Amino acid sequence: MSELVIWSAAAGGWQKCPPDEISWLDRSLLSGGSDLTLHRSPRCPGLRHVHHRWELFSRDVSHLVYAAPTAPGTVPDHREVEAAARFVLPVAHGAFEPKPARLDAGAWLISVGKWVLPVRVSVAPGDRDGPTSPAADDLPGTYEIHRPGDSAARRKPPVADALPRVARYFQRNPTACLAMAYYYQDFISGGLGPQPRPMDSVIVALDLNKGAVSEYKKELQRHIWNEQGHQRELGEFLLVNGLIGAADLGRALQAAAANEAAGRTGLARERLRYNKK
Repeated sequence: MSELVIWSAAAGGWQKCPPDEISWLDRSLLSGGSDLTLHRSPRCPGLRHVHHRWELFSRDVSHLVYAAPTAPGTVPDHREVEAAARFVLPVAHGAFEPKPARLDAGAWLISVGKWVLPVRVSVAPGDRDGPTSPAADDLPGTYEIHRPGDSAARRKPPVADALPRVARYFQRNPTACLAMAYYYQDFISGGLGPQPRPMDSVIVALDLNKGAVSEYKKELQRHIWNEQGHQRELGEFLLVNGLIGAADLGRALQAAAANEAAGRTGLARERLRYNKK
């Protein structure tokens, strides 16, 4: 089984992370409780064991999270972390969790806010009986870094003018904005374990044409990435950049209530043969 250890300043050494539990990178672990800008679990980054590998994820609504490979025993340096970051997790929006980063075997530095945490991953079968901790146990705990603002995640980024393109699209087609707000309403409201609403439920509530929500999503993907196939990133992009929010959801819910009162919801449900569960 793959193993992961993290440096604990409180314990004064390396600690093994249980594979059946989430290891939270919270205020206590990173700063000993001194940095009040850091969050407590479960609204912070964490490490978890998924499909026999370790991955870094984030539910932090305030900080970007950076992960950079390093050599065992290397003293962390904020400039190296910023320059060498292989993964950059954007801030979460409420309960919406950005795409996680899978960590390969080796030594890593993970930075959150102004702190850097040394981490060691062992996944090679031949290393199962060997030591997981780095040979040099004199690494400090966490280090303050300058918060970078211009590093990019290692995935295809949005086009340079994606924000104004989407803003103009929503201005020309306000119904698309309401549909996306209704579709992602659980994320906007910050519910636990949020999921997008079924597309047919959006069509019924807002009295849209069959397939309208799917077409809106495809058009938005073209505006943002010049291609389709970014299902998970779409909601993240709209939410993190404030292109849909509580005000849009309020208008969508008002429109849905007006349709219900006027009987249009029932007609749309019959038209689609949609049974609300």
